[in-house]
Amino acid sequence: MRHTPTEKPLKNLDWPINRLERIEKEPTTRKILKESIKILILSSIISSIGGISIEAARVKLFALLPFLIMLPALNDMIGDFGTIVASKFTVLLYQKRIKRHEWWKGAAVHHLFMTVSSVALIASLFMATLAYAIAWIRGFAFEPILFAKLVGISLFATLFLVLIIFAVSIIGGLYVHKKGHDPDNYLIPLATGIADFGSMLVLGIVLRWLF
Repeated sequence: MRHTPTEKPLKNLDWPINRLERIEKEPTTRKILKESIKILILSSIISSIGGISIEAARVKLFALLPFLIMLPALNDMIGDFGTIVASKFTVLLYQKRIKRHEWWKGAAVHHLFMTVSSVALIASLFMATLAYAIAWIRGFAFEPILFAKLVGISLFATLFLVLIIFAVSIIGGLYVHKKGHDPDNYLIPLATGIADFGSMLVLGIVLRWLF
């Protein structure tokens, strides 16, 4: 049986031969759609639920301009980091640099977590500062306590969501990979949905609690 260059790496995976043959014969477009459609619907539902939580705090959100400015940036940033984590973890799985039963011992996982967490927290601090600066330029009064709360909420939400995305990527990635599917087709849409849902949920809860 003749294999194309993109099919040859499949032979390096520890999957049953019948599963590999099924994957090789299935059209790529059909395979992606088949694996992604359910998770895309799920991620859309998750994002919609997040909107409900922010709706409950909309009065406070509109009254606090810096938070309103920060929300879309926070959504986008967490979604980007979710995509990075999902894609990188998938690559590590295919490269067999992660052991299924001892993934927490892998140096590659530790390095990925430390790198993403560090960059995310630095970006979060910069994002909160920039959001308040834009609000101040547009006439919003500068209040040190409010600025400190904005930074704290941004850092907390970022770290919390990065942890959630890592947990979902690891657990979901290992399960999907074991079933013979491409984790990317599941993890990236799911990570994006979690980013939308989580950032709006955390921000909504914190706004109601602190203000």
